[in-house]
Amino acid sequence: MLQYFGQRIFTVLFVSILYNTIYSQDSIIANLDSINPSLDLANPTLDSSKVYFFYNNFEKEGPDFLSFIDTLVTGIQRYDPLDRPGNYFVSLGNIGSAHENMIYSPFLKSGFDYGLHSYDKFLFHNDSIHHYWVGRPYTQLYYIMGSKKEQNLHIDHSQNVASWFNVGLRFRYIHSPGFYSNQKTDDKNFVFKTRFQTRNYRYMILANYIHNKLKLEENGGIIYDTVFEDNTETTRKNIAINLNTANNIIKENTYAIKQSFKISKRHRFRLPLAYDSIGIPEQKKNSLGNISLSSVYSRTTHLYQQELQDNNGFYSYTYDSLNPTYDSTFISKLENEFSWTNADNAKQQLLTFNFALKYIYAETTIDTIKRFYSQLIPTGEMAFTISDKLKLDFHADMVTGNTYVGNYNLSGKLSFFSKLGNLEYKITNALQDAGRFYIFYSSNNFRWDNDFRKQSYFINAFTYRYKKLQAGFNLINIGSFVYFDSLGLPNQVEEGKGLSIFNVHIRKLFKVGNWSFDGRVIYQKASNTEAVRVPEFVGDLSIYYTKDLFKQAAILQTGIDAVYNTSYHAYAYMPATRSFYIQNNKEVGNYIYADVFLNLQIKRARLFLKYINLGSLFNYYSYYTVPSYPMKDHGFRFGISWMFYD
Repeated sequence: MLQYFGQRIFTVLFVSILYNTIYSQDSIIANLDSINPSLDLANPTLDSSKVYFFYNNFEKEGPDFLSFIDTLVTGIQRYDPLDRPGNYFVSLGNIGSAHENMIYSPFLKSGFDYGLHSYDKFLFHNDSIHHYWVGRPYTQLYYIMGSKKEQNLHIDHSQNVASWFNVGLRFRYIHSPGFYSNQKTDDKNFVFKTRFQTRNYRYMILANYIHNKLKLEENGGIIYDTVFEDNTETTRKNIAINLNTANNIIKENTYAIKQSFKISKRHRFRLPLAYDSIGIPEQKKNSLGNISLSSVYSRTTHLYQQELQDNNGFYSYTYDSLNPTYDSTFISKLENEFSWTNADNAKQQLLTFNFALKYIYAETTIDTIKRFYSQLIPTGEMAFTISDKLKLDFHADMVTGNTYVGNYNLSGKLSFFSKLGNLEYKITNALQDAGRFYIFYSSNNFRWDNDFRKQSYFINAFTYRYKKLQAGFNLINIGSFVYFDSLGLPNQVEEGKGLSIFNVHIRKLFKVGNWSFDGRVIYQKASNTEAVRVPEFVGDLSIYYTKDLFKQAAILQTGIDAVYNTSYHAYAYMPATRSFYIQNNKEVGNYIYADVFLNLQIKRARLFLKYINLGSLFNYYSYYTVPSYPMKDHGFRFGISWMFYD
């Protein structure tokens, strides 16, 4: 059904693009969003011909709260959220499945956290919703299809019902049967959002409803890796797998509303870049700021199912072997936050502060066992603009209540700006409990009830940016680290035995004529490989040639994307717990994942055709990122993105 629907969409889009190309004489330069908005010098304001977006924390971001949508042809072929530039994830070989970051990055967010983040890239989150600021109705369509009936459909729409009332929606559907048996992913994400503001912009309401539903078949990996590596069976569906009936379902519904009121008279929104470029002086006088009240309610369901025939010894323990497995977890969470900030969306200030008080109430139900959590979290943030070259930022929060008591997060950041580049040094000190999932869980294959010590984090991060160069390092020291051990069970590093993770990273974009060379390299080292597994070197390189066609009526781009990491004992994956855990039996890596692509931009339409995993054409079958889960074989992918803004 989706394939038929996708074919109809593609036909309509392709015919329409040809029509617009043939009958329009406008150049692409005249129709694409440019970087700098046009302004009325007497009354600088936003350009209604452009599409801007902002996030729900806009009131404390100052004049930098608005961003442009991406209309560039560069990168359009990297549609998989795990494959975006700068992302390095291991996965199960099919889009929409579980994943883990190859670059260690701690999840430091004070307050209740269940602790499962293996599917975050394929979920819509309240904090990442784009709220558009448009002058005309805006729609973005994005359709991708590939081998083995992989299909993706994205729809994004926003329009003003009135000058003070905006509505929008975003829909994403990922459907991919996969190359192997019982590997299908079916991910649906939807958000409906609305914005209301008074005519003087002093009062604003943001509201949205988010629905996520992931249906994921779980095959437990292939049984014999040598069948794949020796290519003795070329029909992937015939390769034996561990689980034939298992699947995971993740469902989440979120309701959010935020009210913001500006205490003093609000200035019209504008972009600071435009002000600076035309010489209008910044306003330094401090504002009384905004007060905000937000409420977010979410209900999440995790369900793992498996028929009796899969009780084949794949799991070490099966507590009920007479009935099919049906493991369910329910999580409900309510967050209320009141905040006051003096940040102003229309002007820079010497001193900016944000004070907030958040109340969290959560419930978890696991195997009929219900637990309750209540937390009160005060937060303070301050930013000092000492000069046009120096800025200081501070953040502090602490958890009180009946759980996570005493958790805190402290950070300070020093930023220095000069003609020779921008320097940033950030230091973070945090005390965090492990997620609730690590503490208690009960299912047909796994059961635990732990009393772990709090984890301590001390992080030093340094970044340097100059034009198209970015470099830096991170040094992360962790005490009492919690992880999944080689049995797939939560464990904790011994008290007094610390863990250090060091990484150095550099990224440089070179341009020579029409050629571009965009490369990133990361080196990282963990002091305790029994608790953390990361490859020593990770990197990617994109080489592409870009050319204007037909007097700038179109842009053609062709090139190659390559990603590489050194071999290491990567994490294994446990379907019943949706978690990655330590394994010592197999090294993966030392393989170059290379894709060639052809991108085309015609007015506001962008198309791509790419061929993935060139290495598999040369009979080199070692492309894993997770043991026993081969990545995709070579094949074509085609996609089209079309923006309407009329």
